[in-house]
Amino acid sequence: MRIAAWIALLLVVSWSFGPILIIVASSFKLERDIFTYVPKFVFLPKLHNYLALIRDYPLYWLSLRNSAITTFGSALLVVLLSFPAAYSYSRLKAKGLSLTALFLIAVRMFPPIVITIPLYPLCRRINLTDTPLILILVYSTFQISLSVWILKSFLDGVPKELEEAAWIDGCNRAQSFLRVLMPLIAPGIIASIIFVCLFAWNDFVFAFLFTGTRAKTAPVLISEMLGSVGEGGIDWGTVFAAATIQLVPILVFVWFIQKRLVKGLTIGAMKE
Repeated sequence: MRIAAWIALLLVVSWSFGPILIIVASSFKLERDIFTYVPKFVFLPKLHNYLALIRDYPLYWLSLRNSAITTFGSALLVVLLSFPAAYSYSRLKAKGLSLTALFLIAVRMFPPIVITIPLYPLCRRINLTDTPLILILVYSTFQISLSVWILKSFLDGVPKELEEAAWIDGCNRAQSFLRVLMPLIAPGIIASIIFVCLFAWNDFVFAFLFTGTRAKTAPVLISEMLGSVGEGGIDWGTVFAAATIQLVPILVFVWFIQKRLVKGLTIGAMKE
């Protein structure tokens, strides 16, 4: 049984990381070696694909900047809005509050394309298209419901007596937010940030519909690289190099922040 479990784990890891490893390895290969019938697993890495990306696609680096702006802005806006909403659902008991919760869930149930197509003429009329702001607003709209329910589950696990003790000590509600609740639900905040950042950084549909040239993100530009067929066909080496560079920042970010997430969860378990 132990051997079978290790084999199953190896298959799952290979299925998940195999395509990523192929993309990264191909970005260091010569064009003729990328799609050889007998794949080359041992080769001398070359940087010519990355040099070609720097030389031939200056807009790619602008698209990476746009991706970073929209990702950071979306994560910040979602956290700022979802924390008060989650507190309301967790602590307050009012008529009609459950209906708003159902509305949040309903937003997640709609296919994105159903909402974005009628939204496009309105955004164009008020000059929001092709700006990072429209992507930040759209990403936040679709991700805030998930963030609210994540934070609500963490807030439900925090005893109300801790807040009441802070009020007795002289803290107002805002101070109890910052000094008592936020440190305790920090793992939930980090989890929300991870989900929002993964969605915003890798999104293609919204960025394709709402951007043109100025606010174009990296996934859209990579898709254009796949569509621009030159004399020798698609420059797959450059495409793989662009995909690898786009992968690295979010991979490093998630790896760095998930350590804080695990640490926060461990501290919470020890306190209990």
